[in-house]
Amino acid sequence: MQTQPLSRCAIALAALAATLTALPAGEIGHQGGGAYNPADYFGMPEGFIFSLYGNYYDTTALRDGAGNRLTGFEIAGQRIDLDIDVQSIQVIPMIIWSPGIKVLGGDVSTLFMPIYGQSSISANLSAFGRNIAIDEDVWGFQDSYFQPAWLTWRTEKWDFSSSYGFWAPTGSYELDALDNTGAGFWSHLFRNSVGWSPDGSRATLFSASLAYEFNGEKEGQDLTPGSHLTLDVGAKHSFTDRLEAGVYGFAQWQVSDDKGADAVNPGLHDRLFGAGAYASYWLVPQKFGILARHTIEFEARDRFEGRSTALGFNLVF
Repeated sequence: MQTQPLSRCAIALAALAATLTALPAGEIGHQGGGAYNPADYFGMPEGFIFSLYGNYYDTTALRDGAGNRLTGFEIAGQRIDLDIDVQSIQVIPMIIWSPGIKVLGGDVSTLFMPIYGQSSISANLSAFGRNIAIDEDVWGFQDSYFQPAWLTWRTEKWDFSSSYGFWAPTGSYELDALDNTGAGFWSHLFRNSVGWSPDGSRATLFSASLAYEFNGEKEGQDLTPGSHLTLDVGAKHSFTDRLEAGVYGFAQWQVSDDKGADAVNPGLHDRLFGAGAYASYWLVPQKFGILARHTIEFEARDRFEGRSTALGFNLVF
């Protein structure tokens, strides 16, 4: 499960920048692209899955609204050089339950995902003949995701799913603090997905998913982050009953302005593209498996751009 690991770090950077000047940046949402493997958008007819992932994210690239790497800014005509290194480690348990009942002809599932992790931001600023070093490293519970409404329909070769979920601000948040672990607002996510298996066996599956996320007002501010649209596509193949591998890609766009008196450059919209690959091996076929995945981000605008690596396991009951 790929999440948005930089919400807290973006907040920290914004708080840092606020002491100097306003960077040309807006707010990002909670949901990250490349969130699932190609078959994971579709729930089971019946069963219980417990997954545990460790995710590491690293970046030194902050892009401006034109996609250029931001290496500094100006105050009253004076150049401020900026060098940033952001890292995030997340421990992500995920629980999926399919009780074996149908609604509107679709199989019912629910998903719950709390997150605990560490985020660190290192920044060096050079100006007026002085160097300023910032180094923040914080562990704690971050914002959590709950998907209470999730329906999956199946035909011989096609899978369809529709879901609603929300991100709850369970991480700590205080305005202008550098040690926040949450983003300080609620997000709501609506997703529709489709999958196609050429022979109906699901050994080979192609999938596409479109998600729309809109956000609530940020705590302590007159600011409502803009909405985002995320398109995910992917393909997977099971080589044996134990070995599976696949590729995926995503595109994410901010589709509405940040709103409120505290919005900075509300008309500046962020975007992000990414691609990745994964492999999983079932030590006990369809009961206990391990997984590794790697994602690379590119063509970012008005946000960070980096890469992540995740390792984990799945238990199916």
